[in-house]
Amino acid sequence: MSSELDAVEERLKRLEKYVLGEDVNRQDDEQLIDTMLAVSRKLASVVSKNEKVSSALKRADEVKKYADPLYAESEGFMPEAVKLQLLLSKEEDMKEALNHFQKMNLLKPVLDSQAIQNVPQLESQLYKISLQQESQEKKVSNLSDDTYALIKNYSNFVNDVSKKLVEVEKSTSKTEKTHI
Repeated sequence: MSSELDAVEERLKRLEKYVLGEDVNRQDDEQLIDTMLAVSRKLASVVSKNEKVSSALKRADEVKKYADPLYAESEGFMPEAVKLQLLLSKEEDMKEALNHFQKMNLLKPVLDSQAIQNVPQLESQLYKISLQQESQEKKVSNLSDDTYALIKNYSNFVNDVSKKLVEVEKSTSKTEKTHI
């Protein structure tokens, strides 16, 4: 028991050094320990007087045990058939995970290939290529806009010519009717 108290005292000293620094007054330490001891005694007396609190504290270990997610499996409360059903219900998920794992293992050598290892050295070339691609995309966009404008002008021209031809046809038809 004294070794446990020595260990606690040593931990308190380290904590005080950490919090208060190296210039710790020993007299203040003793007062701090006395204060902590008095508070501990008062708390113990309050707990011992209140039956609900003391019974709850006595059962705290039980609560921890029951709160453990593996408690039902470890204590044998779960029948083997239920465990089997749980495993069977997760069978598809496990197979899918296994397939993904096998695919990853197959593709793993690709990550170790020389081409992947050269990526940092090729970064400047990749940047140049991406800039060139951006420039080409802008040119294609401008060309598309110009082409659309030309098609629109052509369409308007064809519509105007068609209207004029219709007018010429009407006037020719009128003239022919008046002369006939």
